[in-house]
Amino acid sequence: MFRKLGIALTATACVALGIVTSVGLSAASAASSPLVLEGNTGVTFTNNFNPYDSNSFCKEEAVCSLVYEPLFQFDTIKAGTSYPWLATAYVWSNSGKTLTFTIRTGVKWSNGTAFTPADVAATFNGVNDNPAANVNGLPPLASPATVSGNQVVLNYASAEYANITAIAGDQLMVPSSFWTTYSPVATTTVSNTQAIGTGPYVPTSYSSSVVDYAVNTSYWGSTPAASEVQVLSVDTNSDAATDLADGTLTWAGNDIANVNSIFVDKDKATNHTFFAPGNTVTLEFNVTKAPLNDPKVRAAISEGINRKELGIKGESGYEQPATSLSGLILPNQSAYLGSQFKNDIKVTSDTAMVKKILTTDGYKKNSQGFYAKKGKEIKFTIEDPISYSDYYADAQLMSSELKSEGIDATVYGVQPSQWYTDSADGNFTTIEHWGNGGTNPYTQYDNWLDYSTSAPMGKSAVADFGRYHNAAVQADLTRLAGTNPSDTAAVKAASLPLEKVVATQLPVIPLLYGATWCEYSTASYTGFPTPSNPYMDPAPGDPELPYILTHITAVS
Repeated sequence: MFRKLGIALTATACVALGIVTSVGLSAASAASSPLVLEGNTGVTFTNNFNPYDSNSFCKEEAVCSLVYEPLFQFDTIKAGTSYPWLATAYVWSNSGKTLTFTIRTGVKWSNGTAFTPADVAATFNGVNDNPAANVNGLPPLASPATVSGNQVVLNYASAEYANITAIAGDQLMVPSSFWTTYSPVATTTVSNTQAIGTGPYVPTSYSSSVVDYAVNTSYWGSTPAASEVQVLSVDTNSDAATDLADGTLTWAGNDIANVNSIFVDKDKATNHTFFAPGNTVTLEFNVTKAPLNDPKVRAAISEGINRKELGIKGESGYEQPATSLSGLILPNQSAYLGSQFKNDIKVTSDTAMVKKILTTDGYKKNSQGFYAKKGKEIKFTIEDPISYSDYYADAQLMSSELKSEGIDATVYGVQPSQWYTDSADGNFTTIEHWGNGGTNPYTQYDNWLDYSTSAPMGKSAVADFGRYHNAAVQADLTRLAGTNPSDTAAVKAASLPLEKVVATQLPVIPLLYGATWCEYSTASYTGFPTPSNPYMDPAPGDPELPYILTHITAVS
């Protein structure tokens, strides 16, 4: 869910861990105008560029990859498409338990020191040794990462084929010194003057309304067309619409109602959108809290939701209602779908089915018109950020629909920072949340169901925010992770048990097929991903920022 201007900077100085290094602008890019992007609305800016702190500016804005880069770039819109980045190759061995990366040579950190395989090994070992820093849900290493020449070897206890995107694509590299400089690593502030990366940009100035980046003159790749990138603080989706319409924003990722009339139609030659399919949006339950710990109650809630209305009114018609309780992204992942889960969702609410499920489960309506059992109503909140205007609208629609069905659901609107914290800590009853996307069913299922990525209530979880715990599911996830994604039939067979769990136990309720939001202007820069050339996930966020920003060109 990638959801006011500073003064343009010339060459400046960057202080990083006490080392001063010149950051100049190349002649090829010096004349370009700033490229202004917005990664997420409603974020309170803090001078924190720590890629392992879920509450840092760069994580909440999803712009850490301007500075820190992955080993590979994966196009999650097209299955099987990837591009070498800080690594030039990877190979699986030992039946998917050993992963060997060949590390690119000639790369430098932004302070001018060499990027080495030792930095890569230290990154994986650091994440493994600091669970709170495992923000990408990496599988645990069976033994420490090792270096052999220009290769780094990772060993796992079981096959991890399906985790390649998280390991190679989502995990951002930091210098080996990072792990000794910052402690505790997941909560220590890394200011703009301390951020050292291999990425195309370095942060040169920070304020509560805009963060400026200049080109990293030590960058190993092609010189970015934009000599300056600005990340803008935007409060709401409607504010983003205004900023796009008046030319303040170059590139944004928001669900904007009437985006054509507000933005595109004002200049069809330069103003564009690309809403690529990317995930399954769900209502996620905290399954530790009664009565939501009852799968029949969750099933009744699912039957009481009008998904068609969510798509039309909440998402402005840009997202389609989910058609399968399996949670698979359809039609993208239809090759893996069990026939019993095809079209097993009614897109409108079903009052008769709500009544049947709940009365069979011992509920009856009380004097207030709400279903209750032994004097306790089905009562819960739907927590989402007010600034995520589409999700907030969805929450209001679901609340109204469910109340009309006799289920007391209320809306709890919060700031994004509170939502991220509450989600991770399990301090909620339900949240609407985008799925993890990915080219393989494992990516979403692991995010929803893998208890090893969760945490006790009150402690920060990386995933499985609803605290779903099922030993058989853990085994099923391991099996799917160990299935070679190139074997479609085998992936389907390994996915079916997980499809059944989501469809029948409903730890999450599929609501919509989520778009990867992208609005952009080609007045100053061209070459963004488009429907006719979808070379990368088009949203202005991690980890694809370096790939896109080194492929766009300036308008002369």
